[in-house]
Amino acid sequence: MSNSVGIDALGFALPRLVLPMQAFAEGRGMEYEKLRFGLGLEAMAVPDTDEDCVTLAAQAAWNLISQQGIKPHEIGRIYLGTESAVDAAKPSATYVHGLLEERFAAEFGPRSLAHCDALDMTFACAGGVDALLNSADWVRAGRGRKALVIAADVAKYAPHSPGEYTQGAGAVALLVAEDPRILVLDDAVGVSVESAADFFKPRRSFDKGELAAAVGGTLETAADHPFWATPDSVIEQFLEFPVFDGPYSNDCYVARVREALGRYEAEAGLRAMNDWFGMCFRLPYAFQGRRMWPDIALDLYAEQGLLAQVESEAGVTEAEAGGRKALAKAWSKSAAYKAYVAEKIGPGEAASMRVGNMYTASIFMGLVSALVGYADRRDLGGKRLGFLSYGSGSKSKVFSGVLRANFTAQLRGLNLEGALVNRRGISFAAYEALHARTAQGPLAPASEGAVLDRIETEGNLLGYRRYRWVQN
Repeated sequence: MSNSVGIDALGFALPRLVLPMQAFAEGRGMEYEKLRFGLGLEAMAVPDTDEDCVTLAAQAAWNLISQQGIKPHEIGRIYLGTESAVDAAKPSATYVHGLLEERFAAEFGPRSLAHCDALDMTFACAGGVDALLNSADWVRAGRGRKALVIAADVAKYAPHSPGEYTQGAGAVALLVAEDPRILVLDDAVGVSVESAADFFKPRRSFDKGELAAAVGGTLETAADHPFWATPDSVIEQFLEFPVFDGPYSNDCYVARVREALGRYEAEAGLRAMNDWFGMCFRLPYAFQGRRMWPDIALDLYAEQGLLAQVESEAGVTEAEAGGRKALAKAWSKSAAYKAYVAEKIGPGEAASMRVGNMYTASIFMGLVSALVGYADRRDLGGKRLGFLSYGSGSKSKVFSGVLRANFTAQLRGLNLEGALVNRRGISFAAYEALHARTAQGPLAPASEGAVLDRIETEGNLLGYRRYRWVQN
């Protein structure tokens, strides 16, 4: 496999704070059991006041770099997949680039990453996959190239919305290289794209005069304030909260993944049902993959003439159930399907249950979770792992990779369980203050790592973000 390309090393970062789902359920007057057993939600990662997609991305990248002893001249590009960018023009990847260069400076001097490319890639929850596959092609096109791919996001929804309980945050970094030590990516990639309004973050415009009147003033009396002192006649509003339609988004998820999977199977000459030992899904909530897969999988069984097997396991025929969708629901409750989930899907869900939605990073945290879950197995070298990504808007990319025999050696130092345990639990009141941005200062000041130092408030730098490292 000397000409192979794939994932050579991994790193990740989580916010310092965590909200137990029990506390969230009590605060919102919801039934915890439905969140825990219906959706798989146990805890929600919550960024502190000095954490955002940049700090998480930089920390995940540095964790990988320091664990692997990577030198700056080895990194040819830093590609960041995110939909939580902190600027509409300057890529968040450039902030990460600067933070990493600062960290390298003591040993390698200034500007050690001057010739390292940096770029953001955004397509809702699929941006990280786009960054990975694009970088894999770049590595294949040269000799000795290495790319640092990072997926980082903060999933934030409006209070009381049906997405609020799925929130989370975090970042995963991947080193893409030749002859990788964890996973060799297959060449085939199935793609499905259709423009859809299932989830989006619009810019909204409001007339200045109407706004001034609404707050009891006029444009003349307010003109000295920088909020009003813009050349346009409107004020634009951009919210972190998405506009979304959950049921419609689920339908788009199933349709895009099914189309992309069909394309993948045709290009790869492989069948997911037969040739994948496990699967990593994009997970807006922990059990999304297991809940969506029956609707997709039944088509695969039918194509292979195996629908009778599913009917036997479900204890009902398609006709008796009232159609294929009803049969999929009945099958999802069967002992056979639960065993299937435990073997092929469950290992990739474990971290998501305790972190929540990581948007574009969720599929890669699923990979970290699965690899840690497989760490005691010695029979997985040469086995194929499937990836089913989805980004609202909407797009799916389905691809696969083959595990290397010694992949567990590359997991040393990750300490996923330690990272999950060593977070500070917060109350529901503290969560609400952080969500509304009324919290004053960090609730759990960092002892080390990347932090947002300040946001400039004057002159031409108004709004510019300053980051720094906290070091022991």
